[in-house]
Amino acid sequence: MKEKIDYLSTLFVGIDIASRIHVISALDFNQDFFIKMKPVQNTQEGAVLLESMIVDVLKENHPFKYVVIAMESTGFYGVHLANYLSASTLLAPFSVRVYCLNPKEVKNYKKIRRFF
Repeated sequence: MKEKIDYLSTLFVGIDIASRIHVISALDFNQDFFIKMKPVQNTQEGAVLLESMIVDVLKENHPFKYVVIAMESTGFYGVHLANYLSASTLLAPFSVRVYCLNPKEVKNYKKIRRFF
């Protein structure tokens, strides 16, 4: 059984996946941004840079105990990144969870958010 997550102690990371460039944002439960719309190349070096950006936030903000990463599953552009981040030894102490989301559902969620 998976460990339950305390959302107040969680860093939420969103990654917009594309063929050449990914865009990362990271925020806490109160929607305070720690990383806002930073572009990263879709390369091995870009994956390492993205991981180090997340690790830097975690080092500077000790209350975080968990990391939840969500990305759109756009073809095969993000598969290597999802595998890399879920297997990261640097993120492992934070019970990292990586979720690949259906782009259609994300688009529909954005439509709904406009009404709130």
